[in-house]
Amino acid sequence: MHKVQVFPGLDDCYIYKRPNSSVWQYYLSIPGEGDERKTTKVKGDIEDISVGQKEATKFAIDRKLTVMSRQQQGLKARRVKKMFDFIDEYLAEEEKRIAPYNRPGFITKETFRVKKHHLSLLKKFYHNKSIKLEELDYPKLHHYPTWRLTVDPVWNPQPPKTNHTVNTELTTIRAYFTFLLREGYIPQEPTFVRVPRESLKNNRRDYLSPRQYTQTINSLRKWSTSQNATRNQQYNRRMVYLALLIMSNSCIRIGELRGLRWFDIEVNPNLPKADQKVGHLIRIRAEISKTGQPRTVQTPTVDRFNELRELAGITKETRSHFPHIPPEHRNDYVFAKFRKPDQPLGQGTWDRIWQEIKDLCADRYWNQKKISYYSFRHTGISFAVARGVPMLLLTRNCGTGSRYLEDVYYHHESESKETWETLNQNREFKSKVNLHKEDMLIPVEYVVDALSEKVASKA
Repeated sequence: MHKVQVFPGLDDCYIYKRPNSSVWQYYLSIPGEGDERKTTKVKGDIEDISVGQKEATKFAIDRKLTVMSRQQQGLKARRVKKMFDFIDEYLAEEEKRIAPYNRPGFITKETFRVKKHHLSLLKKFYHNKSIKLEELDYPKLHHYPTWRLTVDPVWNPQPPKTNHTVNTELTTIRAYFTFLLREGYIPQEPTFVRVPRESLKNNRRDYLSPRQYTQTINSLRKWSTSQNATRNQQYNRRMVYLALLIMSNSCIRIGELRGLRWFDIEVNPNLPKADQKVGHLIRIRAEISKTGQPRTVQTPTVDRFNELRELAGITKETRSHFPHIPPEHRNDYVFAKFRKPDQPLGQGTWDRIWQEIKDLCADRYWNQKKISYYSFRHTGISFAVARGVPMLLLTRNCGTGSRYLEDVYYHHESESKETWETLNQNREFKSKVNLHKEDMLIPVEYVVDALSEKVASKA
């Protein structure tokens, strides 16, 4: 009813009323984006066309000029979704990039899960109230990092402990707003309060000193063979115990360890026959590597993998090279479920066993250290650094950068000085280290054997 063209002769913008309504509506055709019909919120009279007509016309003109201005800037003018709806659109696009393992241009399922979490924090910043993008308050958004580091009893009760965490969240949030800018939904990317990252030295994970490592391994050896458990529990305990020994000697990551199959384990043909009884190769495939890059690891864990083969009930193939696996078992997981060699040991089992280990060792040996599975890799690298293993060899074997290795492991702090003093005070330990100074493949348990007797004598 009462259709009035805003610009006479042009039918792309007009105002009108609906039957039985006194409120003026407007119609606007937006090139390339469709039509828009919305209320002007101006009340008129059902019968009288003159009431409110000027105000409604002005409203429609302002909207048309806004649309023209945005399109001239290359931005989209029509608004249907709000900011949280665009989050779903962004995540749908990111989900298409999920790949089975880390590789350029793709993300893993875990990375996608973290992105969703980061954007859920952005929603909490707005108290879960979605807003129109044209109403985005850039100065307020600028202070998101300040809010994240401040206690908000309802929306942010537990701020992160490190600035590094906030910067990781900002990486995702910036990527989301870059997506909005690229799609033409916003005119500019927001800026954020600068949050300086802590140094790698301060953010490094805890590791075990030689004494703590010896105490832990001795306790876990006994725990893993305890008869006070079911056969399935004994199997899982022994699996994880051997996993910790392999991690601390090979310095591979827990994720790489869990993905190992028997065809990844090989003899090292470049070693003398005598050394082949100790050292061997692990082929880390790209699909189980954190970096998405394959590498070869030398490690002195022949005995550990022989134990794992026997634990899995795999008969040693006669006249074969290490790891002596028959062809029908080469695709089996090294760390497999009990009686299910084609299935890897489940996350729930790893978590449950780790809780048992923490209950057994945390209060007795670890003091205030936050030890995790990863700490055994960290421990192995720290011991290698203390033994003077060349950095280049160590970085290649561990699959990490030399800068990271230098910043994290070549540190000078109180704990490292105490560890160094302990190592030098123990003559037997020092002599063993000196005998193998040029060797990279030496079991950690061997060089800390001297401490075992000292610990036992004080127990």
